[in-house]
Amino acid sequence: MRKLVCALLALMMLVGCHQAKESVQEQTANHTASMDSFDDSYYKIVKFEDSELREDFYLDYGSSTDFASIGRGLQILSTPYFSTNNHYMSEGQYLKLAMQKEMVSRSSQYSLQPKKGTVIENVENPTMLQNIQEQDYYVKSGDKYTLKGLSFALILEPRKSDNSRLDSAMSDGAIKSYGEECIEKFYKVIRSADEFEKIKNLPILITVYQAADTTTDPTSGRYILKSYCQKELGEISTLNQRTVLFASEQATKYDKATASAFDTVKTSLKNAATEAAGFVGEARYIDDEIQSMVIKAHLNVKTSTELMYLTSIIADGIESKFSDDFNVKVLVYSQDDVEAIIIKDKGDSVKSYFMN
Repeated sequence: MRKLVCALLALMMLVGCHQAKESVQEQTANHTASMDSFDDSYYKIVKFEDSELREDFYLDYGSSTDFASIGRGLQILSTPYFSTNNHYMSEGQYLKLAMQKEMVSRSSQYSLQPKKGTVIENVENPTMLQNIQEQDYYVKSGDKYTLKGLSFALILEPRKSDNSRLDSAMSDGAIKSYGEECIEKFYKVIRSADEFEKIKNLPILITVYQAADTTTDPTSGRYILKSYCQKELGEISTLNQRTVLFASEQATKYDKATASAFDTVKTSLKNAATEAAGFVGEARYIDDEIQSMVIKAHLNVKTSTELMYLTSIIADGIESKFSDDFNVKVLVYSQDDVEAIIIKDKGDSVKSYFMN
């Protein structure tokens, strides 16, 4: 039962939407799932075998805000290199659990941990790397899918040598410094180990995610580094990017003003709707500044008049309560179909579009 729950939650994290069966790949897949084309930050999902990394990832982060942020954030970081216009994404197929455990272990030849005897900020032999996640990107031709590149998230969460929590948090600077070293080590393993023979000539995006410090700030998890590698290790650049879900405790702690505006619009919709209405948002932040938000409004409507009325309630709320400093897109669903789109671009007024 636990494995079934892990599988379902991990697939939800990747897909976040409904599924549609389709025959695929040289490696024939089980099915695909598609987010709405109205939101070009989402990939169509193609499912091959279940990732061997799935259950460990759920057990490590399933109860934290990092659970959604890691998977979703890696998709967003991957889009400049593997466009959502012509790429499908799958769970990782090439980093196997046995190799992942070797990378996380200190004793393995493929270890990404600090060497024995290392001291970082008075912590002797710290455990820095906790987990690794992979996403794969394919291009479709006819009924076949060809792998075009991979993205990896190295999840850093500093602990003591016995993997117990630190007495005080390690500095961001120390974590970033080790993250750069970790990217270099990981790249060498990917390009040299026999296990990765099939992908050694493909481009890979290597990122570093600094997990949330649950003792001080459970919303602090974020991506801090990336390197896009083709024929050699790419430039390692600094990031401060995170994805925040609205409404949630995380959102309230991280961005009180936007969370308050979101809650106000959600309450207005709930009061106006004759039946239960869902209202969930996802915001992207860079350097702690909100860049954009995508909201999914699920309505139980029976007439076009009711749809137009509730859409106007949402649009009015977005116009009056949300800041002009970031882009907002609302997808209005009736059952499983998108019936309307509300767009408020930075500095502009709200515009509503109906599908029929």
